[in-house]
Amino acid sequence: MTLKFWRLLLIYTLAAIIALTGYAFAAHRQLDRLRLTAGFESARAFEAAVSAAEGLSETLTKISFVTDEALGKSLCAQAYADALSAETALSILPFDTQEMEHLQGFLGRAGDYAESLCALPEMELPAEHREHLRAYGEAAADFAGQLREMQAKLHEGSIRMDTREQRLLNVEDTGTQKLSALLLGADASFAAPEEFAYEGRYSPVQADEGGTLTDAEAMELAARAANVEPRELREEYDYEGPDGRRCYSAGGLLIGVSHRGLEFLGRSRLVSGAVLTPEQAQEKAEAFFARMGYEDLALYSVGGSDTVAAFVYAPTQDGVMRPDDGIRISIALDDGSVYALDATKYNPRAVELSWDTDGEAALATLPGGVESASARRLIIKSPGGSYLACWELNVTGEGESGASAKVYVDARTGRQCRVELG
Repeated sequence: MTLKFWRLLLIYTLAAIIALTGYAFAAHRQLDRLRLTAGFESARAFEAAVSAAEGLSETLTKISFVTDEALGKSLCAQAYADALSAETALSILPFDTQEMEHLQGFLGRAGDYAESLCALPEMELPAEHREHLRAYGEAAADFAGQLREMQAKLHEGSIRMDTREQRLLNVEDTGTQKLSALLLGADASFAAPEEFAYEGRYSPVQADEGGTLTDAEAMELAARAANVEPRELREEYDYEGPDGRRCYSAGGLLIGVSHRGLEFLGRSRLVSGAVLTPEQAQEKAEAFFARMGYEDLALYSVGGSDTVAAFVYAPTQDGVMRPDDGIRISIALDDGSVYALDATKYNPRAVELSWDTDGEAALATLPGGVESASARRLIIKSPGGSYLACWELNVTGEGESGASAKVYVDARTGRQCRVELG
C-alpha cells in the first residue's frame, strides 16, 4: 500500500473521531437538559401534591362549619378538586405509587365523600357528617404535614428525588435516602379515619346475603343452563369463600354458578351469520329464562350486532323495573343459542320504597324548551348502592339538533338525581 493511502486513512479516521466526539458531547448536553427537565417536573409535581393536600385539609374543615347551600356546595366541589389534584400529582412522581394504598385510598374516599355532599338538597348536615368531615380534615392535615417535612428535607438536600433512570451497577450509590422510601413509610403509618356509609362510589358495600343452593344443586343448575346432564359437565375451577363459586364447561360453553344461583355463561365460538331476526332472538331469550325458572322479568333495553342480539331484562316490583339488578343476555343469530349471559348483579328481592311525587311534578322539574316524550316509574341505584324510586323522563333539547337524554327524578324528594345522554 502506498504512503498516500495511509495518509488518507489517517485523515478519515481522525475526522470520524472528531465527529463522534462532537456527537457524544451534544448527546451528553441533551441528556443533561432532559435530566434537568425531568427533575424540575418531578419537583413541581411534588409541590402540587403538598399544596393540594393542604388545601384539602382546609376545605374539609371549612365545610364542617357551613350551613349555606351555595357556599357548601362550592366548598365540596373544591375539596373534590383538591383530592383529585393530590392523587394526580402523586401519580406523576418518578416512582410507582401503587403500593401507597392507604394514602391513595384516603384521597379517593375523601374526594368522593365531598362530591357526594354536593348532591344533598341542603347543607344542614347531621352531627355525624360534620364529625366525619372534621376527622377527614385532620387526617388530611396530618398527611399534608408529613409532605411538608419531606419537602423541607428535599430543599436542604438530606433526601433526594427518585429518578426513572436505571442505575448502573458499577456506579456507587450516594446512600442518600429517597423520597419514595419516606412516602412508603408514611403510608405504612397513616391512620385513615374509620369508614362509614354514605351515598358515594367508595362507600362500604354491605355484603350480599349468602345463597341457599348446595353444591349439588348448583351443579344441577349449571347443567340445566347448558342443557346437558350433570355428568357431562367438567369442573374448570372454583373460588374459595362462602359463595361456593364454581365454573363448569360443556363443550365450548363456560357456566359460572354460586350458592346464589347462575352468575354467567359464555361461548367461545364465532357466530357464522344471521339467520334469526331480533324478534326471534328475543323469544329464544325469554324461553331460556322460563326454562331456568326466572320470574317477574321485563325487557329493559335492546342492542347487539349483525350476528348477536343483546338484551337487558330487569326484575320488576309492582310493575316497576329495577334495571341495575338486571340480567344481560346475548343470543347468537345463527342457531338461537345463548351466546353470553351476565347475572352477577341480579337480585330478585323486593325493596321498600315510597312514591311521594307523581309524574306531573317530575315533568315540572324540566327546564323550559325541553320536550318530554315519555315518563315512567323506575327503581335505580345510587352511587352508594341504595335503591331510589324515580321517574325516568325521556327528553329532547331545543332545536333541530337537540340532544336526547334521560332525566331521573327522585320520587321521594322530587329533585333530579341523574342525567344520561343518548
